[in-house]
Amino acid sequence: MPVFKKFAVIGSPIDHSLSPKIHSIFARKLGIEITYEAIEVEPMHFDSSVNRLFDEGYAGLNVTLPLKELAFNFADVLTEDSNLSGSVNTLWKEDGIIHGDSTDGRGLIRDLQEKKINLKNKEIVILGAGGSAKAIIPSLLREDPKRISIGNRTFSKAEELLESFFSSKNKMNLFEMSENLNFKPDIIVNSTSAGIKNENIELPRDLLSKDIYVYDLSYSQEDTPFLELVKSRGIENYHDGIGMLIHQAALSFKTWNNQVPDTSISKVELL
Repeated sequence: MPVFKKFAVIGSPIDHSLSPKIHSIFARKLGIEITYEAIEVEPMHFDSSVNRLFDEGYAGLNVTLPLKELAFNFADVLTEDSNLSGSVNTLWKEDGIIHGDSTDGRGLIRDLQEKKINLKNKEIVILGAGGSAKAIIPSLLREDPKRISIGNRTFSKAEELLESFFSSKNKMNLFEMSENLNFKPDIIVNSTSAGIKNENIELPRDLLSKDIYVYDLSYSQEDTPFLELVKSRGIENYHDGIGMLIHQAALSFKTWNNQVPDTSISKVELL
């Protein structure tokens, strides 16, 4: 009987995860055998669950909400991106040592590059100041934008996020969602979950103009509610986060299997 390398994604809830499909497609295209499961793990049982999974022979784990900060605290060795973002979405064990990485930001950059979106000297706006925003900022800063401006419903949370990137403050800015921007963004990244949760999101009145590019970290079979709003304003250049999801998964896959997967997966294959 062949011995497959075992992988899983852990989170709560986890039923919606597309990671098993994505990694299975990667493996099939490369002609290698793996198993990849979605496993429900409650935050209160994180340490014991992860230790048990590694003891059971899992070679790597992806980590999704609400466990990424717990994974950050759990790992013995962290990559630069994990240290900067304070979160981990990829775990693996080498010589008894738990390693942690955050591939979200690099996954976003790879998707933007594939879509021919250049960030150098661009005015970038990020909506939201939670873990998703923090995970992508280090990678965005490496692309040398003109500035990254953050808007969040709770302004104090945006201030906390800015403080965590103290050394890059000259490249970053905050704005109130209830006031006009008074500058013109080139790229807007929506990291809020307001649209998916059918919550209203207050936006500066001068935020959305026709010639900007919009990227929504969320994704769904149809356009996300935020992208529906974007379309209603006549904006034609927009994408959801399915490409980022595929690319961040590819980075995890390469770490675990030392092979670069083919990322040409269509949305139809997954949703």
